[in-house]
Amino acid sequence: MNIHKYDPHMIAEEKKQAIIDYRKCFRVYNQLVDLKDKKINQKYLQYRFQSEEKNSVDDAKAKAKINEEVQEVVTQLEMADKLKDEAYAEMQRVETKIQFILDSNSIKRAEMKLSGFST
Repeated sequence: MNIHKYDPHMIAEEKKQAIIDYRKCFRVYNQLVDLKDKKINQKYLQYRFQSEEKNSVDDAKAKAKINEEVQEVVTQLEMADKLKDEAYAEMQRVETKIQFILDSNSIKRAEMKLSGFST
């Protein structure tokens, strides 16, 4: 995504898109966290009560956390976390660009005032 130098409409669009992308990534991340918790609870119940071998509470919890289905969700969760971080970084990049533009404009205004006084 390129920010055109001083086009306020393009900068506003970039900021809007960065916020949308970040929130979308955050929603996906939260959905995967919920899915992981659900899978762990399902597998815990399976290992605790439906398994032929008798498992203690701690054993059932440990087996549930290392279950293959749960590990697949954990892998997806790690990827979603990376995407969320990248989306946040993009959002911060746009904010920084806006601050630089504001600072640049402020300096230009100050220079114009000072040049008016020095003549």
